[in-house]
Parts: sequence; C-alpha cells; structure tokens
Amino acid sequence: MRFAPLLCLLLLIPLLSPAQFAQQEQPEPCNGSSDLCSRRYYQVTFPETHNAHATLDEDFLVYAANHRSNLSNQYDAGYRAFMIDAHHRLPEATDPEDTTFCHGSSATPFHPCAYGSIDGVELLSTLHAKMNETPRDVVTLLLEVAVPFENIEYIFTESGLIERVHVQRMDQAWPTLEQMIDSGRNLVVFVEARADANFPWLHDFTAQGWTTDFAETSSADQTCDVYRGDGDQPVWHLNNWLSNEQGLSTWTGAAEINDYDFLLARALECWEFQGRRPTFIAVDWWTEGDAVAVTRTLNAMDHWSDEPPRRATTDSR
Repeated sequence: MRFAPLLCLLLLIPLLSPAQFAQQEQPEPCNGSSDLCSRRYYQVTFPETHNAHATLDEDFLVYAANHRSNLSNQYDAGYRAFMIDAHHRLPEATDPEDTTFCHGSSATPFHPCAYGSIDGVELLSTLHAKMNETPRDVVTLLLEVAVPFENIEYIFTESGLIERVHVQRMDQAWPTLEQMIDSGRNLVVFVEARADANFPWLHDFTAQGWTTDFAETSSADQTCDVYRGDGDQPVWHLNNWLSNEQGLSTWTGAAEINDYDFLLARALECWEFQGRRPTFIAVDWWTEGDAVAVTRTLNAMDHWSDEPPRRATTDSR
C-alpha cells in the first residue's frame, strides 16, 4: 500500500498524553504561577516583610527587631517585597560605603544603628544572589532613606542590583510581570522621599502608591482606609502589624493577625472596600502565621467575591 511508509513513520513518533501536551504548552511561571505572567504589576499580590533587615538572627536587639529570621530566609519562604531602612553607619560616617541598614529613631539620643545594623552592599548582594536563583520573579523594595540618593545608588551599583531596576513613569501603564522579567528589569524600588529626576528608578511611593495605617495596638483598630499616599494609584500596601504600649513591634500580636484565616479575611475585606486587590501584604514576625499562603490564595482569585481555593494548593514553598 502506498500509505504504508507514512503509517510506519507516524508509528515512530512518540505519542504524548494530554497531560504531557498541556505541560509542554504551559508557559514558564512568573512569581510561581504562569497565570500571573499576563497580569500587570498591580494586579498581583506580593507578600512583604516590614523592616526585613531587622532580625534577631542578625543580632538586632530584641526591642529593635521585627523578625526572628533574616531576609535570605524570608526570600526562601516566598516573600518578594521588603521594607528596609537606610542610614549612615555613624553620624560622622557619611560616605556612600558607610550606608547601612538599621532600625531606630533619630529622635532618640542613640544613633539608629546602635540597636543593630547590616552593611548596605552586603544585604543587597544577598538579595541579588537570591534574584539570580529565581530569575522569573518580580521583586520590590520600599526604602526609608536617611541618606542621600547618591549613597543609595552606590550600594545598588556595588551589589549589582542596579542592573535590575525598573523605571516607571507616572504617565505610563504598569507593565505585566512577563514584560518586566523578559526585560531583565524585574526589581521595583520605592522610597519614602520625593522623586529626583537624576534617579528615575527611585520612585516616590506616596506619589505612585499608598498604604493603610500601621502599628495599631489592637486588631480591632485596623482599617482599610488610605493613610499615606495617593489613593487613586493602583499600587498599595496593606500594612498588617501591631505594636505594644511602648510602640514596639509585638510578636504576640503577630500570632493573631498573621494567622491564615484572619489575614485572608482582612485582605478580602479591604479588597472589597477599596475595589482593588492589595498589591502588598506587609507583616512583622513573618514566621508567625502564613502571609505567603494568603497571597497565593488571593492570586488564584479574580475578584474578592470568588470562592477562595483550598489552602493546600497555596502552601508556602
């Protein structure tokens, strides 16, 4: 038969099962899910740590610490947004190479770095290494800055992170995660300061986003209202940490408000109230509860009224 050779050839071609075919067609994931690749930056919810650098295992004093475990471990647990505070190492040490991440108030007699510190280049180099391990993830930093922007640029350049920074103009729509990843510019940096045209990659977070209130003394006091920033912007932080009567971060409060069910309910309430999903859910004492699982649940939903997926499908890595 003239069709016999063709038939033999077809029999030699390995057959793919439907599951194998679907797997081959599946695009590479973005931040852990291929479903997120086509979403714009603000259409994804990222888990975030507040004062990510201020940890007990990095020798910060207990009353200046916000976490037990360091930024590297936070990243490994799935966190992809980090709030960090940049200071001069000492009042008289103001050169760019003296830029340090600390946690303290300049209003006290003691320098903020007296309670603990991490070298700026060292911490950002750790983050750079982590990003190299996960090149398909978009990462965000929110910096409280008590140093000139030149100092910030120095530590980003020395760590290599400067090559990853994204520039977002106010008159342009936010790109999708895949567009940011493909461009190699998958790090967004916000600062608690006015923007400077000489540093277009340092985005004024109050002009290009907003936050809820923070450090309440009780979960009953938490709201979904705009506290700082431009409430018309689609990028926003759902702040979720408590303080004690002395104004210090409390891990006993974190056990309550970082709890999966509590935090998911609060996030959905604020999503409904604001009419848009939170871009970030920021927590203290990240080892309490499971904020990462909450964000994965939210990212599997298109609307706050959707039925949340089973938690087993969103457990932390």
